[in-house]
Amino acid sequence: MSSSSLWLMDEQYNGVIDREYHNSWWFSPVVWDVLLDKYMHNEIQTPYGYKKSLIGFGGEGLDVKLNDIMNKSDNFSDRVCWELSNQQVFFTKDKKEISQAIKDFANNNTDYHISDEGISVLAYEHITERFYDIANHIALIDEEKYPYFIFKNTSVDDNVEFWFEKYNEENDEYNPSPLSVLDRYVTEFVVINDGKITEFIGNLKYEY
Repeated sequence: MSSSSLWLMDEQYNGVIDREYHNSWWFSPVVWDVLLDKYMHNEIQTPYGYKKSLIGFGGEGLDVKLNDIMNKSDNFSDRVCWELSNQQVFFTKDKKEISQAIKDFANNNTDYHISDEGISVLAYEHITERFYDIANHIALIDEEKYPYFIFKNTSVDDNVEFWFEKYNEENDEYNPSPLSVLDRYVTEFVVINDGKITEFIGNLKYEY
């Protein structure tokens, strides 16, 4: 079964896994389906008895439209969870606000993404526990040791791992390498001021 994970990044921009969470379907896919139902309810309906989602049949282009909506939204908890699910880099100095935003998302969005049983997926105990676990673990990050963190969606791919590795042709191996030397765009640093997301800085433009 796939897992998701909380990655920490130190002052030299090296990454390390802090926590792993079994069953990666219990956070990011829930966030995506809740936000689609909340902001694009009519657009995701189909005549075939299922709703469109970001992953699966019929989801082409939904991520771009939803991202545009979220970038214009003033709902902090929705925006934080959306950016977490996009594997963006957050500053640990903002950990208390981010932790609370994750909990607020779980508590304030129970009118959306209704299951076949007639209740919100966010009302299931194991889903709520996952959101709270992630929030509480983020709140515990040592800010001085690890100024940045990333939530990795799933173990099915190695995207985040590749941010912190570089291929060595001589020994045909991947060696540890900091994000700061990566020569391609992979993520953005999320800037938060006064309880709002105010800026995104791509990894190629960030002043390391």
